[in-house]
Amino acid sequence: MRRIAQETINRVLEEVDIFEVISQYVDLKKRGKNYFGLSPFRSETKPSFSVAPDKNMWYDFGSGQGGNAVQFLIEYEKISFSEAIRSLAEKHNIEIIEVGDEQQSNLYDKLYEIHNLTNIFFINNLSSNKGMKAKSYMQDRSFDDTILKKLSIGFATDSWDQLYNELKDKFDNEVIEKSGLFSKGKRGYIDRFRNRIMFPFFSPSGKVIGFSGRSLSDKEDVKYLNSPETLLFQKSKVFYGSYQTMPEIRKQNYVLLVEGQTDFLRLYEKGFTNVLATSGTAFSSKHAAALNKYTNRVILTYDSDNAGINAAIRTGYILMQNGFEVRVIDLQDGLDPDDFFKSPTNDTASFKKLIKDAVHPINYIINKKNILEKGASERSKFLNECINEIKNIIDVIIRNDLIKRLSNELSVAESEILSRFNSAKIKKTVNSKSVEHENTSIEHFSSKAEKAQLEILKLIIHNPELSKNIPSTLFNNKLFYNIMKSIKDHIGKYSNVAQLLEFIGSSPEERNLVALLAVDKIETENEKIILEDCIQALEREQIKKQVLDLRNEIKLIEESGKLAPETLVNKLVSLQRSIS
Repeated sequence: MRRIAQETINRVLEEVDIFEVISQYVDLKKRGKNYFGLSPFRSETKPSFSVAPDKNMWYDFGSGQGGNAVQFLIEYEKISFSEAIRSLAEKHNIEIIEVGDEQQSNLYDKLYEIHNLTNIFFINNLSSNKGMKAKSYMQDRSFDDTILKKLSIGFATDSWDQLYNELKDKFDNEVIEKSGLFSKGKRGYIDRFRNRIMFPFFSPSGKVIGFSGRSLSDKEDVKYLNSPETLLFQKSKVFYGSYQTMPEIRKQNYVLLVEGQTDFLRLYEKGFTNVLATSGTAFSSKHAAALNKYTNRVILTYDSDNAGINAAIRTGYILMQNGFEVRVIDLQDGLDPDDFFKSPTNDTASFKKLIKDAVHPINYIINKKNILEKGASERSKFLNECINEIKNIIDVIIRNDLIKRLSNELSVAESEILSRFNSAKIKKTVNSKSVEHENTSIEHFSSKAEKAQLEILKLIIHNPELSKNIPSTLFNNKLFYNIMKSIKDHIGKYSNVAQLLEFIGSSPEERNLVALLAVDKIETENEKIILEDCIQALEREQIKKQVLDLRNEIKLIEESGKLAPETLVNKLVSLQRSIS
């Protein structure tokens, strides 16, 4: 696979102004040498997000994450390292030099290209006479051209090979087959999507990666047909509309989760731009892990028929088991979000009230399943079912909250629920959320030795030349030692801290600590004095350890009834004098 040459990476990290990059996403205000703003990664009211233009670094004090301009794009846009480098290079007219095997990388490029051309083809179909039926259908459902264009919605005609004939001469069979846009039969390739309104899925960087097609035929058994799993499209990890709404979801720090495209379109059109759709795919822990990158608060806005109620219950448990704060909107009367706005009495204000009145999943289940009206046996069975689900929740706070809620709602003693809970067995492990970021804080490094090592690291991050005369043996903290070694090994190979991060390695904890120390102030006038004091402090700590080891050695010898060798005693006395 082709990879971006180090030369290009170095130019991006050296030439790109981090303030210019981040100020497009965050409102920054100068405070001293650095700039501060509200974190783009979480909800807060006091600015704790810092940018140091002179170091080309940023650090979020609340979450403990930090890095250079490339890592900011990776975290914010949720794109790969190579995508971030390409994006910055293209915007700043930096030549992208690539090395390595081109075959696999070229396949990805071709798959993106065929999806892009397919999307344009479908959009053109909808605008032509061939798309009159599809356009009429959308107009009958009160969706105008504005929303159709904004979401790049198109139309696949009722043809077996219209798309194939359009693309067959532009791509080889490998791309045709791996795109997921065609099926292969005895007579060759045929179009996968036929007589369907086409809804494209986009990657976080805005590239088309797959489709969902809504059938216009009443005879079609499959109402919605999605792209199959491909190199680009993994349906258990993607949401419809994510490219358009993820920035607003981050901003509002919660998401309205709906079941399908038309529900998404309706809410989006009505101004609820923090919405996502699962697009007919059952919600899974993989969905939860993907969603957790943007928010941990979800309001389920599912259909209020039996299927929708059961789906909301399943999804609610999965979300809670993955650490989410969950609420559920009850639309009632079998309505879905699209149907809700068809009523003349319902408008944006009334839907906002539904959001405000959204209930906890436990209350929703009890209400929709009429649990309180059932007999004792059924209520007991329901309680056991809840406990089996709660058992799979890792977060103790969420788990305890649910137990208390069940106790209050069912009028059952909390001790009884805890007794059942402790005797229940864990059926499965649902939580799939992986910790992608090691939050880094200097607060838990409290010993004198650790504080001295941190101070030295801060000095040499700002002035690498100082590291040449510092013995690496002074560093007994592995995290600190690795950073120290990286700096010493790469002196002269980087011109700023942003480039240094590319030598640090793959440890997020090391990267975040470097970012934290880089944005911090240092006393440049007294750096040599501070460095000397820290080295002396660490040398003293090492001597103290030697003294302790010698004392223990002498004690063991004397406890065995022997006299300690004079050389050991003299060495102990000498070391003690050196630190007195």
